[in-house]
Amino acid sequence: MRLAAAPRWAISFADLALLLLGCFVMLHAMRPPTSAPTAAATIDAALVADLQADLLFEPGEARLTAAGAARLRALAEGQSGRPLQLASRGGTQSGARLDAFELAAARAAAVARVLGIDGRYVTVQPRPDAEAGQSISLFHIPAGTPAA
Repeated sequence: MRLAAAPRWAISFADLALLLLGCFVMLHAMRPPTSAPTAAATIDAALVADLQADLLFEPGEARLTAAGAARLRALAEGQSGRPLQLASRGGTQSGARLDAFELAAARAAAVARVLGIDGRYVTVQPRPDAEAGQSISLFHIPAGTPAA
């Protein structure tokens, strides 16, 4: 039994459909990546504090100095239980154990632990120029912000 050959227009139509599908796949692949909202995207204009990490930590390490820990505890006490977001920007010269990004992330995590900030509300944005230093900004979480 021999199958009937497909009409010529059906082959052209299938070719056109596959060509369009390929174009849409390429367009989708070339789009810039979109990500879920992060803590940085939901930052409220109410800045609580902007801290220089070099003043809170031992040089080249993610260990808080006694004065840095005391400053963070005093800052936490003055927030009357309002939840905070933490945004770490920049970096410092790497230490013996950690590179610049790891050091910035470890310092942000140390501040978050002292202040009791949920990890969903911590962002680390490294800069290639470690000369500018690492700044740690604290913001109040806006009311009604969904969990990340």
